[in-house]
Amino acid sequence: MQTLLSASLPACFGLARTGTPQPRSAAQAYVDHLNDVLNRTVTDSRLSLIALPEDDAAFEITRLEGRVRAPLDLHGTSLRLFVRQTIVVVNSHCQTESYGYRLQSDASTASWLIRWEYFRDPPRPDYLYPLAHVHVNGQIEGNSLAGLHVPTGRIPLELVIWHLIAEWGVASRSDGWSAILRESISGFDARRTRH
Repeated sequence: MQTLLSASLPACFGLARTGTPQPRSAAQAYVDHLNDVLNRTVTDSRLSLIALPEDDAAFEITRLEGRVRAPLDLHGTSLRLFVRQTIVVVNSHCQTESYGYRLQSDASTASWLIRWEYFRDPPRPDYLYPLAHVHVNGQIEGNSLAGLHVPTGRIPLELVIWHLIAEWGVASRSDGWSAILRESISGFDARRTRH
């Protein structure tokens, strides 16, 4: 498990009120949406919103157990899913700055099997890898693949959930899980900004 650096996080969906919502309200609406999707499909665990100190409109989204980051428990399996998104609220829209989704065989960070990662901007000047990529914890001819950055497009959390149900035997809480995920993916496509 990872230790927590800060203690509050938002997510971004616009609110139905007139006027521009405060960044935290917009971010919390987004986290509430993600929790609704997760809790209707693969987990009872919930994500939290953590305010980041460098910007009043910047937040981290992850699961907390006390003040410690923790993976989500998944139905019907001992597998775990660690979720971490960093967002910035821009004009009531939640813009993803980075994400990391990590499928783990248990609660320990070292047990990761697959990692999906994305950065809106390179995290450092000498970063040579695709900004959206996946890592696989495996070997080929005795060589580790863990450091290999396999290019992808941006992957919504909903497609990771879909993958877990279809490929990893995670039990869905609903027979209508694919409709729930499709609807949420449509929203992701409509809201997403291009970089």
